[in-house]
Amino acid sequence: MTMTHQQALSVLASPLAVVEDAVRDVDRWPEFLLGLERVTRTSFGRYTFVVRDATTTREVAVAVTAHPAEHRFVWHALRGPRFDGEIRLAAVDASHTTVHLSLTADPAGFLAGLGELARISDTSTALLDLQRLEAFVTT
Repeated sequence: MTMTHQQALSVLASPLAVVEDAVRDVDRWPEFLLGLERVTRTSFGRYTFVVRDATTTREVAVAVTAHPAEHRFVWHALRGPRFDGEIRLAAVDASHTTVHLSLTADPAGFLAGLGELARISDTSTALLDLQRLEAFVTT
């Protein structure tokens, strides 16, 4: 089975505090992370993500940790196939923020693995996520 790793970097035309406030609201991540259909909070820092990959929809128990001093948000699956990610933010100036998105996932099942092998670009989804994040932050 192949693991997918995606990374993207973008500069958003929004101040760090605005971007960080938007990203802090984990319940709204489906509005900008493609493939994440629904988020349900189960306890402090724990969520169930409903994730759609190439062929299936699955529920993933996830721990999300905010590192405010580092302007960083990290998540990882608590069991099952790997589903990890990180959003790192840094101020460029008073009105621009650099966002680095890193995603790592193991496809759940043979057919999903074949679907991941057939993908042309592992970075295209992460780049779209950052474009969607910019639209989310500015609305």
